[in-house]
Amino acid sequence: MENLAEAFLKLTDEDLVTLKGIEIGMRRYEWVPTTEISRISGLDPSKAEYRLDLLNGMGLVARETLHYLGYQIDFPAYDLLALDELVRRDAVICIGPKLGVGKESVVYEALGPEDLPLAVKFHREGRTSFKRVRRLREHLKGLPRFSWLYASALAARHEFQVMDKLYPQVSVPRPVAHSRHALVMERACGIELSRANIQNPEEAMGAVLDEVAKAYSLKVIHADLSEFNIFVSEGGVEIIDWPQAVSTDHPNAAELVERDVANVLRFFERKYKIKADLAQALSRIRREPLKEAA
Repeated sequence: MENLAEAFLKLTDEDLVTLKGIEIGMRRYEWVPTTEISRISGLDPSKAEYRLDLLNGMGLVARETLHYLGYQIDFPAYDLLALDELVRRDAVICIGPKLGVGKESVVYEALGPEDLPLAVKFHREGRTSFKRVRRLREHLKGLPRFSWLYASALAARHEFQVMDKLYPQVSVPRPVAHSRHALVMERACGIELSRANIQNPEEAMGAVLDEVAKAYSLKVIHADLSEFNIFVSEGGVEIIDWPQAVSTDHPNAAELVERDVANVLRFFERKYKIKADLAQALSRIRREPLKEAA
């Protein structure tokens, strides 16, 4: 979808209830029959068929004729349904251009009440390996089968819950709301660590490790930390992108926190020639006493 705001403004209330009818119907059907869409949406069959034809022409629904005529929605329609709910709840007042496209998300610039600068992150589970996603994401445990839309909604809810637990003790953007696969948060300050030229890199590295330690004390491990999801500004550092976060009780917790810290140390060594001991850094994160050398 090239322009999310434009597409949103083109939709009528009948378009939205039709899309919601397909969304609900997809819990039971791979391809939702027209009669079921009509029943769920409350539109009479002829009106439902008319809206479905228009939405199909807009690329917001897919149509398939098997033993019957059925419909599906994918991420473009799901984006619009999430945005509709966020607007109705006054969490988002207006939405602007894309801020970025990640491995498993698309992020848009937005404004909230009183022109509060926001970012709206639409999760896109499935951009990376399905097996890898299931192995690493705690919120997918115990689910034998699920659609990518549902998995993305779970990811957004998980990330919101993690950030809500961390904020404000840990320097993360303030979470504002979530709907379906969309997460609304205050916009991060500064620029990505990967693109910054820091005057005092040792101080910055220490600040990052301090935030990792604070999260760890709240029993949270980022599990995907790198120079691409750390923002730096005159006010300090801010860590974003928490959908892969796990508890410190996770079976792979030790491996994941070590990887996070190693990524941070490796970046500062590569760019700023700072050498730091991984074992000491991990002790600092876990607040463990250092072992005496043999």
